[in-house]
Amino acid sequence: MRILMIHLKEIKYWAVEEAIENPPDPPSKYEGNDCVVGFISVEEEDTLDLSHDAALELAQHANRFKLNCIVVYPFAHLSSSLADPNKAVSILKSIEEELKKMGYTVNRAPFGWYKGFSITCPGHPMCELSRTITSSKGPYYIKDSNKITIKEAIDKKILDSSILNNPWDNDSIGTQEKFGILSNGLNSIGKYLINSLTEWFNYKNNVENVSIYSGTHKDIYGIDGLSSVIKSCLDMGRYVKDQSVEIQGLIPGSEILIFPFKTDRSRLNDIINELMPGIINDTAEIKSSSQNGFNIPYDINYDLDLILYKSRNGGLVLLGGFGTVRDNSITFLGPIRNVASSLIDYGLKMADKGTTPSLPFWLSPYQVAIIPVKESHEEYAKEILNEVFSIGIRVYYDPPGKSLGTRIRAAGKSWVPIIAVVGDKEKESNTINIRKRWLQGSQEVLQLDEFYNELKMLKSQSPLNRPISPPVS
Repeated sequence: MRILMIHLKEIKYWAVEEAIENPPDPPSKYEGNDCVVGFISVEEEDTLDLSHDAALELAQHANRFKLNCIVVYPFAHLSSSLADPNKAVSILKSIEEELKKMGYTVNRAPFGWYKGFSITCPGHPMCELSRTITSSKGPYYIKDSNKITIKEAIDKKILDSSILNNPWDNDSIGTQEKFGILSNGLNSIGKYLINSLTEWFNYKNNVENVSIYSGTHKDIYGIDGLSSVIKSCLDMGRYVKDQSVEIQGLIPGSEILIFPFKTDRSRLNDIINELMPGIINDTAEIKSSSQNGFNIPYDINYDLDLILYKSRNGGLVLLGGFGTVRDNSITFLGPIRNVASSLIDYGLKMADKGTTPSLPFWLSPYQVAIIPVKESHEEYAKEILNEVFSIGIRVYYDPPGKSLGTRIRAAGKSWVPIIAVVGDKEKESNTINIRKRWLQGSQEVLQLDEFYNELKMLKSQSPLNRPISPPVS
């Protein structure tokens, strides 16, 4: 099946005369605005089960422009190997029904008629998209010009079997949840972390203006996830020339950033490693291309180098890549959710080796925890809280409802960079007792002015100007 999908401002068609004897549809006409039209040729070998894939492609193209109107238009001129009319019209009707089930307003042009039509296209780069849909979906692995199944590639040790493994163990999942990265989405802290990483990647690549589109990836892990993310990158990468884009997936936090230039492994390593030094040592590289390596069937040539993180649980998680798509040079980072989860997972690897894990101070959702020992210290602690907040530091206050040790441990489990404790001695001497997470085992007493000046210095070193309000979950 061949489909030409076009975003149209206006479309008009009208039946003129019969193209076949006893056409299965009655003559009709239609006028519509702001819709996606799919000009479709149903071919000899097409089967009814392909209608779902065709409907999904049309729906995804409509979603890119936030449109609800889709026109299914029989168009024999895309192929010289056409299915018989009965099969063709049954598949077209099935595509129509699939789209209606998805909630779209659908018009299907009559089959078996010569039709007159006029269209108006807005002409932006993403207006037109073509697809060839067959029952052979892949993915495959291409080695020495031979296409083999992924299972064969893994059995022959051509492809790392870790790609099949569940990437996260229970400890990693639990810690990710503390950072707001949930199995079914993100809470406010998770959104803060994802947004911060997205902004930082744009900052590191000197990008200010980003266009946002809907992507097609509904999985982000394993073979299905790798295939799904690559397809989203190819869908958009073929059009990226001067403008960077953000592709939003179906999973919250699975945004992918695509930049219109090609980098190299060293540059991408540096960007990722700056977030958590050493993480790049636990990565692998996979070639994905229309000619060799991991391959998904696609209608244009592409050549990508993918960087994947090796998780604590023995899985592989895609972090980004670079290469060419239809002669366009691209670099991509994400899904961002993968990057955030991998930083957390790598931190747990560090903890396994006896090193306290920490995120960069600027990236931590909460940067300082203020903890009074007793109720008699609350007034002093709140004065400090207000001053820290006024500096622009993301700070939270943990009152003495639980034991001091419990509250300190809770801040530690949330990887808060600075834990500040105040008791009798601190109140009497106008000081504060702090623990810095990035200095393992450190504990020092500072005058308040010293403490505030250090926070101002840390804030000045931040690469991002983030909101000062703490992201309360």
